[in-house]
Amino acid sequence: MRTTFRRKLLLLSIVPFALAQIVTLFAVMQTLEADIDRRATQSLVIGGSVVNEFLASRGDQLRTSVRVLAADFGLKEAAASGDAQTIVSVLGNHSRRVGADIAVLLDADGNGVASTGNLIPNDRNTLLRLIEDGITSVPRQSIATLDGVTYQTFTVALRAPVTIGWVVMGFKIDAALADRIGSLTGFDVTLTSTSGVEPHVVASTAHNGPVAISSTTISSARVPIDQVHTISQGGVDWLTLRTPFVIGNHDVLVVLQRSLAEAMAPYVDARRWLIAFSIVLLVLVTLAVSWVSGSIVKPLRILTDASRRIISGHYDENVQVGAADEFGELASSFNAMQTAIAEREQRISHQALHDPLTDLPNHSNILQRLNQIIDHARATDASVAVISIGLSRMNAISSTLGHSASNEVTVLVAKHIPLDPNQILGHIGTNEFVLILPDTNADDALNYADRIANVLSTGVTLNRANITLQSEIGVADFPKHATNAADLLRKASIARSESQAQHQSIVTYESGREDYYVRQLRIVNDLRGALQRGELLVHFQPKVSLPNCTPCGAEALVRWDHPEMGWLPPDDFIPAAEQAGSIVHLTRYVLARAVKQCRIWQDKGYELQISVNLSARDLLDEHLAYNVLQVLKENQIPAHRLTLEITENTVMQEVDRAIGVLERLHNIGVRISMDDFGTGYSSLAQLKNMPLDELKIDKSFVMTMLNDSQNEAIVKTTLELARNMNLQVVAEGVEDEATIRYLAAAGCQQAQGYFLSKAVSSDDLLQWLGSWQTKSYTERRASTRAFRKTA
Repeated sequence: MRTTFRRKLLLLSIVPFALAQIVTLFAVMQTLEADIDRRATQSLVIGGSVVNEFLASRGDQLRTSVRVLAADFGLKEAAASGDAQTIVSVLGNHSRRVGADIAVLLDADGNGVASTGNLIPNDRNTLLRLIEDGITSVPRQSIATLDGVTYQTFTVALRAPVTIGWVVMGFKIDAALADRIGSLTGFDVTLTSTSGVEPHVVASTAHNGPVAISSTTISSARVPIDQVHTISQGGVDWLTLRTPFVIGNHDVLVVLQRSLAEAMAPYVDARRWLIAFSIVLLVLVTLAVSWVSGSIVKPLRILTDASRRIISGHYDENVQVGAADEFGELASSFNAMQTAIAEREQRISHQALHDPLTDLPNHSNILQRLNQIIDHARATDASVAVISIGLSRMNAISSTLGHSASNEVTVLVAKHIPLDPNQILGHIGTNEFVLILPDTNADDALNYADRIANVLSTGVTLNRANITLQSEIGVADFPKHATNAADLLRKASIARSESQAQHQSIVTYESGREDYYVRQLRIVNDLRGALQRGELLVHFQPKVSLPNCTPCGAEALVRWDHPEMGWLPPDDFIPAAEQAGSIVHLTRYVLARAVKQCRIWQDKGYELQISVNLSARDLLDEHLAYNVLQVLKENQIPAHRLTLEITENTVMQEVDRAIGVLERLHNIGVRISMDDFGTGYSSLAQLKNMPLDELKIDKSFVMTMLNDSQNEAIVKTTLELARNMNLQVVAEGVEDEATIRYLAAAGCQQAQGYFLSKAVSSDDLLQWLGSWQTKSYTERRASTRAFRKTA
C-alpha cells in the first residue's frame, strides 16, 4: 500500500510523541510508585517507632505501679503472717488501681501463695522463669502465658527487709490492646506469641482472618526484626513490620501490617489520571497534527493536481492555495511557471511549424495544411495547385554581401510574393518557397507563377541598392499530377529543378521525370563503389601550342563505363556527385591518375602539362593543397607541370575561401586556369584578385567566332585582356583549320578541340603523339583528320 505524505507526516509526528508520552508516563509512574512505596515503608517504620514508644511508656507506668505494690507495708505484713485473705485484698486493690488483669504473690521459692480471682498458675516452670535472675529492687518485665492467657508481667521482690516473696502483676495481651495500638498507628496490628508448642496469634485487628495472618507472619521469622518487608496472604500483598512487645524479649511480637493495595491506592488513582491525561493529550495532539498535516497536504495536493494538469498540457487554470506562506509563494511560482511553459510551448510549437527566418510555415506545416486542403478538395472534386519557387544567385549574394544580406533578401522576397486571402506561402528550404493555391488547376497556376516571376524580376531594395533576383518556378496540381500532399510537393520541386536545368523561368511537372532523378540517385549511390573499384576511366584531350601546333599538354576528363547503364557522359554523374558531396573523392581520384599518367609520359620522353578540373566543393577543401603536393611528390612531377582548372561560378560561391585555397595551390607552384571564361558572373575586380596563370576561352565563343562578329569580339577582347594581365590563353572547341589559324594569328598560346583530337585513353594519346611529332604541319592536319575518323 502506498504511504502518503500525510500518513508519513502523521507517523513522524504522532509516533515520537506517543513514544515520549509512554516513556514519560512510565518514568512518572515508576517514580510515583517508588515514592509511594517509600512513603508507605516509612510510615510503617514510624508506626513501629510509635508502638515502641507506646509500649515503653506503658511499661514504665506499669513498672512504677508494681514497685508501689511491692512497697506496701500491709502486703508485707500479710505475706509475713501468711494472711491469705489480706494478701488477696491488697493485691485486688492494687490491681484495680493500675488496671492489672492478674496479681500473684509468690513465696521466696516461687510457689504461688495467693492471687486475684483465686488464680494460681499451675505451671511452676513459668513461675520460676518469672523470678529467675530477678532484681530485688527493679521490677522485671516479661511475657508469660498463664493458663493459656498471655500476659505482660512485671515481677518485683517483696522485701522485709530480706526477700520474703515475689509480687507478679500481669496485663493481658488481647484484642483491646491490639485495637489501641492499631488506633495509634493506623495499621492492622497482630500480636503473636512464639512461645509454647506452636506459635499462635494472641490478638489481632485483622478481622478477615487472624489465623491466616498468624501463619504468614510467623513464617516470616527469617526477616529481621524492625525491618519492613512484603508478604502475600489471601492473594493480597501486605507491607509488614515486626517489633518485639518487650524489648529484648521476642516471645510476643507486634506485627504492623498495611495493605499494599491500600498504600498504592493514591498511585492507582494518579496512574489512572495520568493515563487518562496522556490519552486525552495524545488525542488532542493527533487532532492537531492531523489538522496541521491536512493544512500542509491540502496545498501540496492542489500543487500535485496542478502538476498533473501541466504534464497533460493544460495551462489555463491557475493554482488557488489561498495562503500567505511558502505554499502561497509556491503556488504563485507554479502559476508563473505554467504561464511561462504555456508561452514557451506556444513559441516552440510555432517555431516547430514555422521558418525562423521568414516566420512562414515550414515544410512540416505546409505538408500538414496541404493534406487538409487536399482532403477538402477530394470531397468537393476541386483542384489544388502547388508552386515551388527557387531563388538562384543567393550564394553569390551571400559571398558578395555576406550571409546577413542573403537572409535579408530572403525575408524581403517572402514579403514581395503576392498572396490572395486563401493562399498559403511557406519557406521550406534555404532558397525555396512553396505556394499553395486551393481551387486552382495547373493552367491557372501558370498565370499566377508568371505574376510571381515578374514581381521577383523587379528585384528588392536592400540598403538603397536594388538587387535583381532570378527564380526557377515549378508547378504541379492535384489530382492531375499527384493524389497526396507529399507527392504533390515533390513533383512541384521536380518541376522547379527542371526549370533550373532547362534554363526556363516556369515549368509544369511532366510525368516520367521521376525516372531521371531516380537514375541520378542511383548514379550517386554507385559512384562511391565505382571509385573504390577503379571503374571510372580517365581520358585525355591533347593541347597544342600555337602557332607551330606542338603538343604541350592534355586535359584529364573522366569517363564512366557503368556495368548496367553503359557509358555515362560527365554531364550525367558530375553534377550528381557535386550535389551528393562525392565530387571531392572524384577529384582526388582523377588527380591521382592524371599525375601518375603524366609521369608515365615523362618516362616515355613526353614532358606534357596535365590539366585537372576542380569543382566548387574542391575550393572549400582546406587540405587540397596538401593532397596535391603529396600526389606530385609520389610521382616526382614538378608542380608547374600541373594545371588546375576552375570556373567563374565555382569561385563565386564563396569567394574569400576559394581564393585562399587557390593562393595556397599557387604558392606550391601549381598553375591555375580560369575555364569557360566569359560565361560566368565574375567581375574584373574579382578576376584581378585571383592567382591565375591562364584564361581558357569557352568553346561556345570559339566554335562560332568566324561566323559571329560578337563572339569574335569576345575572343579578341579576352586575348587582349590576358595579354595586359600577363596571362596565357587556351582556346577550346577548335573544330577546323581556319579557326586554329585565326587563333594563332591573333596571339592565342594554346588550343584544343576535335580538330586536334577528342578525349582518348592514355595509350591512344601516346599513339597520337607518336604520329603527330613525325609529320609536318600539313601532314599533321591530314593525320588529325584521319585520327578523328578512326578514334
